[in-house]
Amino acid sequence: MLFSDDFDDKGKIKEKTVDKLLNKKGKKEDLEKRNAVIFNISLNDSFEAMGRNTPEFVNYEIKKPKMSMDRIQRFKTNNFLCWRKKINSTYPDLDEDYVNAIKSLTTKNLQGMNTKEIFKNQNWLEKIENQISIGLKGTYVYYDDKPLNMKKDVILSEINETKDIEVYEKYLAECFARKANKYGDQHEYRLIFSEFKETATKENFVFPKGIELEYLLKSKEWYAKEVKNNEVENLCLEDFKK
Repeated sequence: MLFSDDFDDKGKIKEKTVDKLLNKKGKKEDLEKRNAVIFNISLNDSFEAMGRNTPEFVNYEIKKPKMSMDRIQRFKTNNFLCWRKKINSTYPDLDEDYVNAIKSLTTKNLQGMNTKEIFKNQNWLEKIENQISIGLKGTYVYYDDKPLNMKKDVILSEINETKDIEVYEKYLAECFARKANKYGDQHEYRLIFSEFKETATKENFVFPKGIELEYLLKSKEWYAKEVKNNEVENLCLEDFKK
């Protein structure tokens, strides 16, 4: 993401920002050769909405979408809004039960029989043999040079012995959500998607080749722009108003 202070008084990108994007001040072999992708900060609102409106990412009982021919799974991230409308139209006289069901949907895990019974009647719950724990964590990358205060063999032992998925996700976050302080000016945001199958039936489980998140973007603003590597130094503020 770029900010107004990345541009000079005439609206042209500053040389130090170009150096940051292309790593020009680093070693020659580290010079960035890829194109730059600039994200609109309004994407943050979309990421937060995904987390609020997507119960299947925090509960393994919700049905997963079927895998396509090319082994891609497409998760709709506004299911809660769709389900709420369906529940209300299917059970118009639920009153207190309906309210309790909606309240339970907004918590980390589905609570109470009301919600589960409704989902079961709608065939929205996965069969036990197909249940998979899904995790979605949206987070800003945090920057820290301090190493993990644990030895490698201790970490591996904990991962191999545990059955607690939160342990796996803790180390996934260490791998994907933490970078060295020298990258701190990148203001990076990442979505960490995890998928786990119970060990007992692991041999019958096929991981998807790819996962896609579908989200209804309501705004007409641009969300990302790809800038050719050799054109980065010519960027102007006006380029982002189109």
